[in-house]
Amino acid sequence: MEIIKYTIKENLTLPQNFLTLYANTNFALFDIETTGLSREHSHIILIGVLYVENNSIIIEQFFCNNRSEEKEMLISFIEKIKQFPLLINYNGNTFDIPFLNKRFKINNINHQMGTHNSIDLLKIVRKNQKKLGMKNCKLKTLEEFLGIYRNDTISGKDSVDLYNVFEESQNKNIKDMILLHNHDDLYYLAKALKILDEIPYDQLISVFPQIFNTSDETIGYIINQSIKRNVLSLEGSYTSTCLLDYMDYQNAFDLAYNKATNTFCIKIPLYKGYLPSGEKCLYISIDDFDFPKENEFIKNTLENILIVKENNNLSTLNIHKFSSLFIPYIFNTLDKKRDS
Repeated sequence: MEIIKYTIKENLTLPQNFLTLYANTNFALFDIETTGLSREHSHIILIGVLYVENNSIIIEQFFCNNRSEEKEMLISFIEKIKQFPLLINYNGNTFDIPFLNKRFKINNINHQMGTHNSIDLLKIVRKNQKKLGMKNCKLKTLEEFLGIYRNDTISGKDSVDLYNVFEESQNKNIKDMILLHNHDDLYYLAKALKILDEIPYDQLISVFPQIFNTSDETIGYIINQSIKRNVLSLEGSYTSTCLLDYMDYQNAFDLAYNKATNTFCIKIPLYKGYLPSGEKCLYISIDDFDFPKENEFIKNTLENILIVKENNNLSTLNIHKFSSLFIPYIFNTLDKKRDS
């Protein structure tokens, strides 16, 4: 197994919608190459990771010179991505991550990847395919739509066939073709992120991971937001080395934290009301909560009332902004109680 590293002296221009959500978040793109489509019987023989470091684009490729090196490569990949709280891929939530998790298990590696910190760009492109006027949702089609053209001429299937030949011959030219295909998938996927500025921001926040940091730099994720029976549920993941199982019942919310799974659920009862138009709504009264109100979003909330649902439509932007302030405050408070 070998690791090939490229440093591209180039700034990665990120779309404004992405920066609004993740300006201070360390992220990486990844892509796998396999010997086939069967998670049970095929092997992963190449994983590429792209990230930004010192104003340069870095691409690292973890490559197996034969499929028996798969376990060593997977362990090296796990060590690499631990430093990135946000991962980006194309069809990774459906293909790459389940494939990786199966190969981890088969190789007796005690690790599983979730999708809670993963942006699958294909998911949002597919949802907007007709609006964008794209004939299909292939990565190369997206690139061409954005005016991006690459030198790589092989497909994923070609890569599989070429690896079978390479494994027998160890031909360097064949290896370079496989590596170039993976390299360009990553490099041009990074360029294709600009499609995010063609998609409404409130749609992005409804499907993309919501990340928060507490005062001790612990990273958490809000995985699911839903309203049922006039209760707003905020569910997520928060890994704390010290926080134990915890339950709290207050007038404004209930909180449950499970140490074994590092997951939490916050339930907030909602008020019923009517908009000036006469439409029904559900809302939160900001006055019910103790967290600091200096934030501009809170200060600009009319009469300290935050609408979270209008008729049958969730106000995703309001929920997103509220939870990004309220949930870090909750866990910072718990950490202080723990330390006192």
